[in-house]
Amino acid sequence: MSWLKKVFSKKVDERQERDLMVVEHYGFWLMYWMLFAALVIQGIIMDKGDQVLGEWIVFMVTSVFVLIGWVRKGVWSYQSRKIPGMKACLGYSLVAGIAGGILGAVSGLKWHQNNINGVLICAAVYAGMIFVITFVVFVILTSIGRRRERMLELKAIEGDEEDK
Repeated sequence: MSWLKKVFSKKVDERQERDLMVVEHYGFWLMYWMLFAALVIQGIIMDKGDQVLGEWIVFMVTSVFVLIGWVRKGVWSYQSRKIPGMKACLGYSLVAGIAGGILGAVSGLKWHQNNINGVLICAAVYAGMIFVITFVVFVILTSIGRRRERMLELKAIEGDEEDK
């Protein structure tokens, strides 16, 4: 047995593997949102945007990897077996737009310290841009996800017919 097989051989049963996956799942999402918070705090609040390039690259690569994996497997979340509809895309985008507006207001306070109109314009621009971008991304991903879900269902039906 080569040393690679020895190091990577499975030594746990299915229940232990499932337990490990649950811990890894929660650990991943904790790390993901903490990294996002660190990016927001360092990049916008502390105004050290030029120093967070490495974290931003890791965050974006992880985000793209997870989205591609979800679409490829034809799943969206643990709560629903179906891909969300247009109302859910609007809701998610609205939440992201509000968060973007808050971040825009915080960054606008740095640029327009005594000018409340400048802060409000900054918040509105951030909110609008984030809303539009996330809505477009969600619509594209849901259409790709629906297409992929249908394709996987057809493969499952074809596999069932072949087994008979």
